[in-house]
Formats: sequence, C-alpha cells, structure tokens
Amino acid sequence: MKDLVCNGCSLLCDDVSAEIDGAEVKSLGLCRLGHAHLSESLKTLTASAVIRDGGKEDTVSIEEAVKQAGEALQSAKQPLLYGWTTTSNECIQEGLVLAEHLGGVFDSPVSQGTIQAMSHDIHSGKLDIDLEYVRNNGEFIIYWGTDPTESLHRHPSRFAVLPRGEKIPEGIESRTIGVVDVRETETMKMANHRLIISIGGDSELIEVLTSEVSGKSSITGPVQGIPAQELLSIVRKLQTSDCTVIFYGRGILNSNNADENLTAIAGLIGAIRESGKEAYALPMFPESNAMGVVNIAGNKLKQDLTSLQKLLAGEFDTTLVVGDDALAILPGPAAKALAQTNLIYIGRPGTFTDKKAMISIYSPDVITGIPNTMTRLDNQPFNFSAWTRDDVSEGMLGILSKLNGFVKK
Repeated sequence: MKDLVCNGCSLLCDDVSAEIDGAEVKSLGLCRLGHAHLSESLKTLTASAVIRDGGKEDTVSIEEAVKQAGEALQSAKQPLLYGWTTTSNECIQEGLVLAEHLGGVFDSPVSQGTIQAMSHDIHSGKLDIDLEYVRNNGEFIIYWGTDPTESLHRHPSRFAVLPRGEKIPEGIESRTIGVVDVRETETMKMANHRLIISIGGDSELIEVLTSEVSGKSSITGPVQGIPAQELLSIVRKLQTSDCTVIFYGRGILNSNNADENLTAIAGLIGAIRESGKEAYALPMFPESNAMGVVNIAGNKLKQDLTSLQKLLAGEFDTTLVVGDDALAILPGPAAKALAQTNLIYIGRPGTFTDKKAMISIYSPDVITGIPNTMTRLDNQPFNFSAWTRDDVSEGMLGILSKLNGFVKK
C-alpha cells in the first residue's frame, strides 16, 4: 500500500493508504465516502471527451473538444463559469484567468452561504484554529447545525471526539460532546448533551447561553423546549472547560439569518474567553476545496452575489461547469435555467450535468496522482502528488490551460 491524500471531503485526510489489487481497491484508513470516491475516480484515469448534438453522442479528441468549447465560450454574449469546489487551487486560479479572458462571470456554490460565513467577523478575530489544535486541546466539542456522520465521516474519530491529544489523554473520556440540531441525528448518539431546537431558534438559544455564561442569570424555564436544568448543565461546562470548540454547519447558515447566528456564536465565544477559558469556532463545509475557492476567488465572488438571479433571468447563454455536478446541487429553478444554456462540462463522467452538456471533457481526479494542491476545512494547504499509477493522463489543470490558450488566440 502507498500513502495518499484523500479529497473525498474537505478533511483531506493525509493519514490513509490504498492499493489496486486487480479490479479491487483496498484501502487503509479511508472512510466509506473516501473509499467510494477513490473507487469512482479510478474509473477515469485517461482524459476523454464527447460532443452531443440532436441526441447523437460522438467521442472526440481533447483538442477538438477544447476547440469547440473555446469557440462556444468566445461567441457567448455572457458566459458563466461555475463550480470549482472539487477542483484544485491551481484550477481555480486558471479559471479566474479564463473568466477574465472571456469577460465572463466566475461563480461557485460557495456563494450560497460559505463566502458570507468566511467574511464574517467570527473568522477575523482569532476565533478559529486548526484541527490538530482541536485534537490536542478540545475539551468541550459542540456540533451546531451539522451532522458529520453524513458528510465528514472522520471528523469525530480523527480530530474532535475520539482521539487522544496532548491535553486530552483519554480521548472521548476526557471530552464532553454537545450536538444542537433541528432533528435527531446520528452524531447525537455520541453526545453528552443533545439539544433539538426549532428551525430558526439558534440565535435565541445562543444568546441565552451567552447571558448565563456572562453571569446574568436569565434561565428560569425551558428555552426552545430544552429544560432549564439541561441548559444550566451546559453553561457550567462552558464555564469550566479549558477549551470549547463550536463546529457550525449548514443549519446555522441556511436559516435565513446566518449573520445573526454567526454574530451570536462570536458573542458566546467572547463571553467564554472573558471567563479566562479558550473558545473557538470552525465551519463544517463538506466540499473538498470550498476553502480554496474562498481564499483564491473570494474577493471576486463578493463583488457579484447575483449570479443565480441573472441565471434565473436568462442572462447567461453559455455555461462552463467545472468539477461540480451543478444540476444536482443548485436549487430547482436555477438548475432548470442552467440546463437551458449551452452547457459545457469538465469533470467526472456520469453526473446529471454531464448528461445534459453539449460538450463533456472527462479528466482524472486529483486523488489519482495529478500534482496539485487543495485547502483543508481549517485553511491548511495539502499537496497532492503521484500516487500509484504511471498511466494517468493530464488532469483538469492541463485541460483548463489548453482552453485558456485557445481563448487567448
């Protein structure tokens, strides 16, 4: 077996190994999602392309597909370049250059909550740390509006719940776990405190906890249906734990009051710190390189947060989708509008977006050995290098570079 970095999710696990034994993939340390991602990626070790017209599909060379894609993008009145959260940092940079050459709009799923969260003050006041610090110091772990058992399988086992650390010698026995969500989740099974609240009730609960931590006795009865005794128990833990880490997810960001919720979390962290204890907040974005998009293209994305509205208004006539299965992740009306544009796709075969595209270019995934970099959930960079195959053809970066070269002519 050889070591590799898994990009099946945003944890980018670098403590795993795998080998190919005939037609079977054997892995050590990969979670179910990671193993499935690697197995699927190994089906596409050679770049290829197809062009569809009138229900007919023809296999063409990469050069011919790049030529036709370039011509379609150049002739577009306003092209949209969308996706990028599963691509490498180098691909994102190449995509920004391509958008500039075309005079097109660069956009990504991170525009739907992620970029706003990472622009919030909660991430500008040293309120976040890296996952290794959590493993070594995190005593009270709170998952708020996120269920890692669905999307970030190894988060609890590698960093936040089970592992032993420098100041957490007994692992889970030395930690307290809290889970807050609008429904019962699998993650709650490992929690000491399980809080089920109403949709949109996050900020109310956080502000009550903050007030109590600050010494203002405000809990006299149930809050969001949670008994006062349970809330006071949580407050005591917040006051006595040497290091509290709040991992917040889509439940915090997709409730129409993300800014209010994040401001409330920042206030709770501030109150804990004023009591002399450590406290931090970290996001839980599952997309493998969402943080790469935020770091590299964040300023560009913040300049125009209206791409979906423009898409719905029919302002884009041609769309280049890179990496992501846009038709599967966009809201229904936006996905329908996207499908009605001249659709060009670069990514793995078999996705909804691939099947609707007039031009599809299939590229090997970074995990199979294309040297590139990605950025982990906690902003730590990771390098991908050759893994186990020598016959992997050029990856997505090479295809985008060719497309850029054609457009510049």
